[in-house]
Amino acid sequence: MSTVTNPLQACNDVFFRPGSVFEALKQHNNWSWLPFVIVVVMAILPNYLYFTTVDPVWYVEHLLANSPDFADLSPAELDGMRDLIPVESMGTWGALGGLVGLTIINAIIAVYFNLVTKSDEENLNGFTDWYGATWWMGMPVVIGSLISIVMILLSNDGTNQMPLSIVSSTSLAHIFGLDISSTWFGLANAFRLESLLSIYIGAAAIGSWTNFAWNKSVLLSTLPTIIIYSIWAIVIVIG
Repeated sequence: MSTVTNPLQACNDVFFRPGSVFEALKQHNNWSWLPFVIVVVMAILPNYLYFTTVDPVWYVEHLLANSPDFADLSPAELDGMRDLIPVESMGTWGALGGLVGLTIINAIIAVYFNLVTKSDEENLNGFTDWYGATWWMGMPVVIGSLISIVMILLSNDGTNQMPLSIVSSTSLAHIFGLDISSTWFGLANAFRLESLLSIYIGAAAIGSWTNFAWNKSVLLSTLPTIIIYSIWAIVIVIG
């Protein structure tokens, strides 16, 4: 098996042989800056493109008329919400929110990976190592974002009226045609097919940096997703 010798090669190989990438990262942990930039930019682009393309009046009216969050508001309250939703600047705010959100979420994920691998006495990786690893785990966002960008560009028929789910074209919400009127929209829109690849890359990271068996590595990498979406689904059902 050939050695991963540079960060550009690592960004490509993480999709096909992530174990080799994490072996290389044992000696080159400063490489994680590159996937950090790639993941942040690619995660932000579809959201920014959508809100700079969509008809702002249509978006606000569609949101207020269909979202369960606004179902109980009076006409006067809905008028107030129309003035409060800054559609024209949501692309910029979404970009800033994406940067902050990804930074925090990845920090939480790094804490989790750091804690669950402590039982391996030979594991010398700390929080900062795992924090760097989370950006490699996030690289599949490139696939989903490219698909979303293409879908946004192809779906614009001149009216600039596009469903919000198109921002996440690989999500279950978009695949199954769920609109924001569905109580399951948030959960389905959050889960994207490329998340499965991220779980695999996470398992490869654990397997490379610890002595854990592959089955245990897969379980530990999958567990957060199972717990989060199970709790989310239960809340929806009982709500």
